[in-house]
Amino acid sequence: MRTLSIILKIVASLSVFTVIAVTICYLYFSSNLPELTKLSAYQPPLVSRIFNTDGELLAEYADEHRILTPFEDIPEQLRNAFLAAEDQQFYEHPGINPARILSAALANIRAGRTVQGGSTITQQVAKNFLLSSEKKLSRKIREAILSYRIEQAFSKNDILYLYLNHIYLGRGAYGVTSAAWRYFGKRLDELTLSECAMLAGLPKAPSYYAPHLKPEAAKKRRNTVLYLMERSSFAKSDDVKHALEEALTVAPLPQNKLTNAYANEVHRQLVQKFGLQTLRKQGLNIIIPYNASAEAHAVRSIREGILDVEQRQLYRIPDHHEPEAWPALIEKWAAAQPEGEPQPLSKDQIIPALIEKVQRNGDLAINDGKRQWLLTKPQWQWQTWPKEMPADTKKRKLTWIAGDEIVLQGDGEGGVRLTQQPSIESALYSIDLKYGTVLARVGGFDFNFGDFDRVSHAQRQPGSAFKPLLYATALEQGLTPASIVMDTPVVFDSQSTDNFWRPENYKNKFAGPVTLRDALEHSRNLASIKLLQNIGIRTFTDKLRDFPFDHDFPQQLALSLGATEAPLEQLTESYAILASGGKKWSPVSIQQVEDRNGKSLHRSVAGHRCQVCHVDPVLSVSQGMRPAEQILEPTTSFLITNMMKGVIDNGTGRRARALRRPAAGKTGTTNKQVDAWFIGYTPQILTGVWTGRDTPTPMGKSETGSHAALPTWLAFMQSAHKNKEVQSFTPPEGIEWALIDRKTGKLANAETKSPLLEAFKEGSAPTEEPQTGPKTEENGDFFDSDI
Repeated sequence: MRTLSIILKIVASLSVFTVIAVTICYLYFSSNLPELTKLSAYQPPLVSRIFNTDGELLAEYADEHRILTPFEDIPEQLRNAFLAAEDQQFYEHPGINPARILSAALANIRAGRTVQGGSTITQQVAKNFLLSSEKKLSRKIREAILSYRIEQAFSKNDILYLYLNHIYLGRGAYGVTSAAWRYFGKRLDELTLSECAMLAGLPKAPSYYAPHLKPEAAKKRRNTVLYLMERSSFAKSDDVKHALEEALTVAPLPQNKLTNAYANEVHRQLVQKFGLQTLRKQGLNIIIPYNASAEAHAVRSIREGILDVEQRQLYRIPDHHEPEAWPALIEKWAAAQPEGEPQPLSKDQIIPALIEKVQRNGDLAINDGKRQWLLTKPQWQWQTWPKEMPADTKKRKLTWIAGDEIVLQGDGEGGVRLTQQPSIESALYSIDLKYGTVLARVGGFDFNFGDFDRVSHAQRQPGSAFKPLLYATALEQGLTPASIVMDTPVVFDSQSTDNFWRPENYKNKFAGPVTLRDALEHSRNLASIKLLQNIGIRTFTDKLRDFPFDHDFPQQLALSLGATEAPLEQLTESYAILASGGKKWSPVSIQQVEDRNGKSLHRSVAGHRCQVCHVDPVLSVSQGMRPAEQILEPTTSFLITNMMKGVIDNGTGRRARALRRPAAGKTGTTNKQVDAWFIGYTPQILTGVWTGRDTPTPMGKSETGSHAALPTWLAFMQSAHKNKEVQSFTPPEGIEWALIDRKTGKLANAETKSPLLEAFKEGSAPTEEPQTGPKTEENGDFFDSDI
């Protein structure tokens, strides 16, 4: 009896000691545990997504690709799959599961390594949200205490919601919604039972069970989860049987559909407005007016245009390879091409190739890695050897030889033609005038995200493409399209040096007295200089401050010839004023931005379309909702448009007549053909194109705006206007018409040989008829120019 009493006392003492020890342990480890506010105010990093106006996903920005999904929107089938794989007694235990911990410990001891985890979903939430992943007993104790507290503070559904949205599941996916999208390209409600089981098998080891990396291991793990679902009554036997037979198919990762300089500009604006961290972590929903078809046509037009100009450049000395290097080179090129049968190259595609043999007649036997071609002897003028080239290198003949690495371009008909890596660059910027949105934006031949954007950053001389702004200013000063200006030689002395400036026309031809219309249509330099003299340099430079340029311009007469610098973006947006009734507004690249809760952070509507802005500017929520500013009279805008329509109908832009619809535009070419421009518009679309080299050097005597830029403009505008109705430029109130003599600008009479129905501001039409006199011979050379 005494022995029993002693035993009871020992047990009681041990019990008390255990309680005290556990209490002390609990108090010690719970004294500095993190608060649960991180769970109650759950705001994880989310992916920001860009959509077009039709709701199509275009691009995503994220540090952690997560799409937060409410618990009720997560299908029960998917929830059950995770419960079967991770915590079958989740809805029964208080946060920890002692039986499972003991079972896992025994299994690990028997295996001699960790083969089974004992953590509940609640413990995983505690670890992932509030603790580190260090493998220490102290961390496990803290985890158990936190799990109990979490169970007391949150419902089971809330805990499961946190787990399923936060867990990393491989392939850059955080949470089940992101995983469904990045593995299968599906919404949660589209997942099959097999796919749910596959996702539920990933938490154990996302990289090891990733189906795109280790399909057999992934399939085995999926099958295990399906059996667990059946055993725990989370799925019916027949459903599991069918799921086991289902092939495990992984979708390719979604590719960004937002491309080229358009993507660059949208990203730049978003970072500028919201910051990079917000963009990559706060789950913004962004709507932009992106037209993938228009952008693709713009890219194709730029590439084809550059390659066409390249055909007129001197052929540069190619890289040469000795025969022993040929097999590796051909194998490399073959591997770089798409698998399967080679497809015909389009006209904007180029690939490297090797000359294997030069025939006696000069034809070239060529191998591109997958195909062999026989090209007729190219008729291409070679570039001469640079002076600094070593003498031994100059021993090579300036002709094609076996072993030369060349470049092939598709001809659009299943064949190829010889080209070379472009030394020329080009950029295109297009605006939808009806909706006030950016239609297309191309930054170069092979533009990639983050590259130098020639649309906004290339400061180049616009040449004659600058003249419409001068002529519009002159019309504002009271001149008319029929006003006479002198196109005659002039020499300007320098006030500080012995130098002088003697500007010239194209081909050094002069026309004498001409109308403003004629001077603009045929891009007469001397007439433009005289016009700037007439209205005053300061008058013009003051007016230029109203246009969307970011700098002031020099007080010099050469400004009339575009002897200044401006990027394509600013010059094209200046033309938008001429095309929009004289209203200044900013084209929209981003229409709307919402935060993760659907609250609007930004809205943007082009000023000439923003009805709210004009009714009550106070309602404007940002700079993107500003009303348009009237900087030119609507009548002036129509007159300059009508004159630029003549540039296409009769002048230097005649190639644009192939558009076969009313259009207005202007060519531009700088000295020695360093820069070539064409900017033009219809009532629906405005597009600007610049062509040149990144390092300003001549492109060749024939590379004027009409030859080097206008064809690209035309190719894009033809595709952009497909299926659009033909519209004419509508005159505003305050316009009158008069039949005039095209040469003299006076009223036409019975003897007038070239009458023209001209537009004027009301009250400004001529009233005098031309005097009759002896006939003069007209020099027609200049009218054939295309500067």
